[in-house]
Amino acid sequence: MVFPNEVINIIKKLESYGYIAWAVGGCVRDTLIARIPKDYDIASNCPPASVCKLFPKCVVTGAAYGTVTVITPTMPVEVTAFRLESDYYDNRHPKTVIHIDDLKTDLSRRDFTINAIAWHPHRGIFDPFGGKIDLENRLVRTVGDAQLRFGEDALRILRCLRFSSELDFDIHPSTLDAVRSLAPNLSKISIERIIKELCVLITGARPELLKILIDAGGLAHCGLNRLNNANLLALIPASLPLRLAGLIWLSLENFSLTEARRVLRGMRLDNKTINNVIRLLIALCRPLPKDKVLLKHEFNILPPEQWKGLLSLRSVLLDEDTSDVSRLLQQVKDQPWNRTMLAVSGNDILRLGVKDKKIGAVLTTLVDEVIKNPSLNNQDILLNIASKYVK
Repeated sequence: MVFPNEVINIIKKLESYGYIAWAVGGCVRDTLIARIPKDYDIASNCPPASVCKLFPKCVVTGAAYGTVTVITPTMPVEVTAFRLESDYYDNRHPKTVIHIDDLKTDLSRRDFTINAIAWHPHRGIFDPFGGKIDLENRLVRTVGDAQLRFGEDALRILRCLRFSSELDFDIHPSTLDAVRSLAPNLSKISIERIIKELCVLITGARPELLKILIDAGGLAHCGLNRLNNANLLALIPASLPLRLAGLIWLSLENFSLTEARRVLRGMRLDNKTINNVIRLLIALCRPLPKDKVLLKHEFNILPPEQWKGLLSLRSVLLDEDTSDVSRLLQQVKDQPWNRTMLAVSGNDILRLGVKDKKIGAVLTTLVDEVIKNPSLNNQDILLNIASKYVK
């Protein structure tokens, strides 16, 4: 087990003042399976106020849970007090948070066994719930009773499937049963939190797991009520816009762009993602171009760098043979197809004496000519063509 010196030094400093401290959670899980952790967390019986006194640069980032982020020269490290939670009042937040001194009790409240493993630079692994074995068996399983864990925090239902897809792990049968029975409780969780997890799930190795939630009514408040041929999702390249386009296509009984926009907006996705998905869906609804000229005109709907993904999408969802278009794409992807790629600008046309109101039309004509014959994209040639419009 190799951890950054910053994490080890924080643990050592806390313990030099008589406290207990262990690295916990995702950073331990990821290190055990040879993944680079996204962040590092330490659990300790040191009170948050004392953490702030021991380290010169700190930010209290979770006052309700006793979390202080220690700012080191190279990374932030969260230090959270050992705690026990109880009386969850909204399928998400505990009414009571009690700070304790026992690491095992702290780990017992965590969601999955693979996230309930602790590591210490001298004592090694502490794994009271069999998380290391579950990692070796590639299994997602709750700590203790799944119905209880998911009843405490409904977001764990989606996180279960997200971990399964992200890590390509199976789900323990009793945990999966609880997912199905308690999925409707996700309606009590904000759409923003759901979509954050859903985007990781859908770009993972097992995006078809979404069908479990959708069939159980867990994503109805996000506008997702059905999912046909869910196994097709895994055949689509693991790009968020591509997988989302596939999800929308497969989830709408009577597909329309209006309904697709409504669902995407209801999912509270950012405008850039929505626009990317809509462009893909528009291109998906159009016939495949038969020649180079028609293909380059289609670039106005979807730029050439996105066509490889589109062709994969069409192959999976429409069962089309896209090999001919793929060959055409290789031939034309670097050829000019819009105004910005012309060898002349609007100012060049203006200097010829073309009236302002006609400049746009002239540029459109020049684009059409260059699309047909790329060799015409030369300043002198294009100015000669444009001069015919001077009156």
